[in-house]
Amino acid sequence: MNSRLLIRCFSGACLLLASALSHAQITDWQKPEPFRGVEKSGPKDLKEDDFLLPDVAVASNWVEFHIGSETRNRYFVARDSLSVGPDGVTRFVSRVLTAGGAENISVEAIRCETGEKRLYANLRNGREWVRARDSGWKSVFTGNRLNDYRQGLYFGLLCAGDQPMAPADSLASMAASFKARAGSPLTGYR
Repeated sequence: MNSRLLIRCFSGACLLLASALSHAQITDWQKPEPFRGVEKSGPKDLKEDDFLLPDVAVASNWVEFHIGSETRNRYFVARDSLSVGPDGVTRFVSRVLTAGGAENISVEAIRCETGEKRLYANLRNGREWVRARDSGWKSVFTGNRLNDYRQGLYFGLLCAGDQPMAPADSLASMAASFKARAGSPLTGYR
């Protein structure tokens, strides 16, 4: 009888000890660390200027820019569409030519201060803009970094740090982006 009581007491003590250890207090060194990335100190809800879609005729007079040799796509911005609004947002008409020959033209924006991008509309049949369904602001850093031209635009072609560049400076940077690789748009690249 004493052995049964001793076994029950020992079992109860083991269960009590296991329960106490499973709810052990987390010490400071075990706590998750706070976010140590770059904090954006700007206002969270910026008032965006009223923006009207540009005339379809603006989608011409393209300047090509280079984002890296990892992609076979070609990227362009319409010279006459590039502007920086009073709200600090850089808006432009972009054109992507895929290696297979498909062409996508869209009205987009980049907000340098917060590192965000926005798609306003796409060109349908070369005649009319169709507003994007999900046209909210999204981080520039989402997506495939190897062929996301918006990251290339953000890093040195449209933004200087967290400030937008003047349109003339942006166009000059885009034109100069080809000097970093061998070849030309006509002869091909190595």
